Amino acid sequence: MIGPAGHRYSDSGAEMCHSEVSMRDPEIIEAELMEISAMADDTLKLERIIAWCASHPDEVPFALHQLMSRHEKHPTEASKA
Repeated sequence: MIGPAGHRYSDSGAEMCHSEVSMRDPEIIEAELMEISAMADDTLKLERIIAWCASHPDEVPFALHQLMSRHEKHPTEASKA
């Protein structure tokens, strides 16, 4: 398929997503995110999250999936009461 300005696009979109090629070991990703989450200073934590996302954009969907699945497995103390 040819898009605007003559750019060629694939019908399948397979060339757009190569997460299995560029993603690092899931344990390394989780360790980095756990280190960031352990920071006490929220401003520094936010800066580190932004820097991590900018450095590893292909891993952001995986990290969000991990975060959401962990949240579902561990209800907050408020919901236990």
